[in-house]
Amino acid sequence: MGKLKYFFAYIIPLLAILTFNTTGFSAYIGILFLYVGVPILERIFPPDRYNLVEAEKELAKEDIFYDLVLYLMVPLHLFVMYTFLVSISDPTLATSDIVARVFMMGTLLGVIGINVGHELGHKTKNPLKQFFAQVMLTTSIQNHFVPYHNGGHHKDIGTPADPTSAKKGDNYYPFAIKSQIGGYFKTWKLEAKRLKAQGKNPNLNPMIIYTLLPILLFIGIYFSFGLYVTVCYFISSIYGIAILESQNYFAHYGLRRKKQSNGRYERVNARHSWNSDHIIGRVLLFELTRHSDHHHIGGKSYQILDSKEESPMLPYGYPMMLMLSFFPFLFRPLMQKQLDLYELD
Repeated sequence: MGKLKYFFAYIIPLLAILTFNTTGFSAYIGILFLYVGVPILERIFPPDRYNLVEAEKELAKEDIFYDLVLYLMVPLHLFVMYTFLVSISDPTLATSDIVARVFMMGTLLGVIGINVGHELGHKTKNPLKQFFAQVMLTTSIQNHFVPYHNGGHHKDIGTPADPTSAKKGDNYYPFAIKSQIGGYFKTWKLEAKRLKAQGKNPNLNPMIIYTLLPILLFIGIYFSFGLYVTVCYFISSIYGIAILESQNYFAHYGLRRKKQSNGRYERVNARHSWNSDHIIGRVLLFELTRHSDHHHIGGKSYQILDSKEESPMLPYGYPMMLMLSFFPFLFRPLMQKQLDLYELD
């Protein structure tokens, strides 16, 4: 399939369009495919650990195709979002159809909105990518994500300073709240520190804009579609954030960096992130599942990320791990076995 495989990620917004334009069982086809079908397929098809050779990587770095796949996702995402707002405002919808729409919109925000925003947001020297990143993250009310993720999470991963790195034994739900709130307020400090280091006024914190953008989005939805639709979109956004925090939860669960004799933590290495090489999850998430290499070089483009031999592997692919994280009584003993398997306890 080569590079064309990344167009498979478009199945998520396309399934969302199906959900928003149908009722009854048809409205749940997308949800069933993503939450049941994909995990089953990932158990059937073996992981693919193939890495591009250096010559292939050099060609892939310069190939604009990989950027276009991300760029084209932005207008499609906005169109699907608008379709949701129009469809959910139908007063004749049954409760089950409303649930399907809200659940699917939340999935779109968490998987496409935040993840595409994440990939584009790492290209800090490209104004167009930064703009598109903020567009996607505004829809997911996660505008603070880029500065915190780049300047906080990647620096402090696996230490108590990072609220988005889960300790062994953490329960998903308090972790998710701590991660989201802690990351937001820490971003204010990170941005103020950055401005001060650059000799700029720390009071002109970009977080003011990052906070206002989602508020303006909800105001726009309210005046265009009313309170009910605004509440439905807000609920979808919360579920999208739950997906993000689930990934944060299982991607580093129990993996801690050791403090050295000089008081500093060891350098980030491949054993500080859980990985998955299941091809469907890799494509749907633009290689986010090769998380160790992503943390090795944060700005490395998704198409050239490697599977690291020394990386600990998740017992299942990302879609299945997402669902398991919502059930700590299943998740924690499962991950304890993985920690023991890789002698990481």
